[in-house]
Amino acid sequence: MIASGLLAQGHEVRVVTVGDAAGVEQYKGVEVHIMRSPNVYWDYFFTKRPAALKMLWHVLENFNPRAYWRLRPHVKAFRPDVVMTVSIENINVATWLLARMHKVPVVHVIQSYFLACWRGGLFKNGANCTGQCGSCKVLSVGKKPMSHLVDGVFGETRFVVDQHLELGYFKHATSAVIPGPVFPIAGRVPKARDGKLVVGYMGVLAPHKGVDVLADAARLMGPNSNVRFLIGGTGEDEAYVASLREKFGDADVEFMGWVKPDDVYPLFDVLVVPSKWKEPFGRIVVEALAYGVPVICARSGGIAESIRENENGYTFASGQHDELITLLRDVLEPDEPARMRLAQNALQHSHRFDIGTIAARISDFVSATVASYKARP
Repeated sequence: MIASGLLAQGHEVRVVTVGDAAGVEQYKGVEVHIMRSPNVYWDYFFTKRPAALKMLWHVLENFNPRAYWRLRPHVKAFRPDVVMTVSIENINVATWLLARMHKVPVVHVIQSYFLACWRGGLFKNGANCTGQCGSCKVLSVGKKPMSHLVDGVFGETRFVVDQHLELGYFKHATSAVIPGPVFPIAGRVPKARDGKLVVGYMGVLAPHKGVDVLADAARLMGPNSNVRFLIGGTGEDEAYVASLREKFGDADVEFMGWVKPDDVYPLFDVLVVPSKWKEPFGRIVVEALAYGVPVICARSGGIAESIRENENGYTFASGQHDELITLLRDVLEPDEPARMRLAQNALQHSHRFDIGTIAARISDFVSATVASYKARP
């Protein structure tokens, strides 16, 4: 999305990414070069690996010479004015040194905690980390010094940017906050409620996502509440998913499994994002707003930064199901005009996340970073 947005801004863009097979593709006018992983395997979600192999993968992510040499032909052939890294897994921090060696400025986009936490979430044993634990410091030993080669860095929320700066990353970079984009969708209108208040959840069914908080609220509201719950998503831990089903008790709930956004958002009257971990951004929030769905989200990490309280949604203290019950039962369920006002505002406010708007902000930041780089002695 970032690449296609920058292309629309008049820039020439080449994307280099990692996959299980090498090749060249075109995506919405963007040239996409796929290289086989320079690491011991291609890392992607829900794939189990032997512990020793995973350890080797994480060690190499601190600086992988193979990544340096595989990316070097792209830098030499394309001769970019700037190298932008979006997250950094697999492509590797060696990219930043490669750019510096070719006198090309670097802009990095923070979309996770990968640089600071080898688990990627700053979340361990059911709780948020207050800093880097010993294993994260060891397995990030090369990432922090490499980050000092970055000239400009932006994250999708102020929270995720500050988390990295406070830990000593990107010491020499200018920083900014630019939210993640959504494609504009013409002709949408907010859904009018028909019968019970339909409360939706979309995402992974896992403890750090706080689905159990929503389940506790649903169970305590009881089977006679005028609320129906639709749960979209799957989970790797079958025992946890089974316990969630039980935790909802007698509530009117449907587990929908994996669903497409276009199919399920139009069913929701409100989306609940009950995360316990400190989400860097929470793309699910801005997606819902773009469908005209107001959002109730936990104040955890950066997810609440997209919410304007009592305008396009509400927030509650992470893990506090009683606050969530109040918002559902006492605020939204009995007052459809107020909910519809939130829905209309959600759709209106979502325009600030349109790809054209966001791409223009990214373009300005990148151009300023390049100009600053060129002006150095």
